Amino acid sequence: MTEAIYLDIDGTLRDEQKGIPKSAILALEQCRKQNIKVIICTGRNPASIQNDVQALSLDGMISGGGCYIRYRDEILWKKHFSPRTIEHVLRQHDRGDFSLAMETETKIWMDEKASTFYRQDIEKKLRGLNEQRKNQFLIQNKIVYEANLKQYDEKVPNVHKLCMAGEKREIERIQFSLRGESEIGQEKLWNGRWYLELLPKGCDKGKAVQKVNQRLGISKETTISFGDSENDIAMMKETGTAVAVGSCSILVQKCASSICEPVMEDGLYKELVRRKVIRPDLGRNSEHERTVVAGGSCISDLSEELL
Repeated sequence: MTEAIYLDIDGTLRDEQKGIPKSAILALEQCRKQNIKVIICTGRNPASIQNDVQALSLDGMISGGGCYIRYRDEILWKKHFSPRTIEHVLRQHDRGDFSLAMETETKIWMDEKASTFYRQDIEKKLRGLNEQRKNQFLIQNKIVYEANLKQYDEKVPNVHKLCMAGEKREIERIQFSLRGESEIGQEKLWNGRWYLELLPKGCDKGKAVQKVNQRLGISKETTISFGDSENDIAMMKETGTAVAVGSCSILVQKCASSICEPVMEDGLYKELVRRKVIRPDLGRNSEHERTVVAGGSCISDLSEELL
């Protein structure tokens, strides 16, 4: 019996350029009709969760990599860095040579180097698109890389994520200075720089899943998670069934119970059918279900394929 499903957003539930496939929307509708709780589990802050995701009928949301947890209208958990920690990081930033972005529930503060770093990375994804499509992508994904750190007011509370990139030795030195107050969300070589993402102590996607399960009174064994990135591993380890989506890394595959098709090949829908969580009934009832979803993935014949 499945009681709850935990879903990463980008690359799992949603394709960044093409949105949420119709098959995923219909699959989640079936889940909720069976009283299976549907909970988003993302590294995005609440303000940057895309409109099409927010429009879904969701039971809960884990955001900020586990720093903010809401179940329906109840906030279950919020945790932020202390003002003293933020003061320390800003002092190190003034003295050092690394990019810095600080995330709150409603805004992301970043310096010029961080703004440039993220913009260069997103340009690689958008290569070949015209300006109209690029702007549409940025709007739909709520991407704003504004160099606004100089306007940050230290009286502003609620910083729950710190993102730094630079020389590995310098980043590791800062990480060491914060070892008693932080958890590593991600660390990797990214575009020739060492990238580190820190969350407050006690926060990650896995611990957040534990808190939601406890609130719902359900066991780990009755939950399923879907993820595609290394920051999803903690979430996947805390569910009874862990599904890796698409061509994810070896580390993600190693902790998965199974691997399903990519987002726009209807991976979420197909995996839930294979596990008999939902019925393979797409295309049987209404004309709008026998269409090609965004990106060209056809769902009209999935019923026969999966029966």
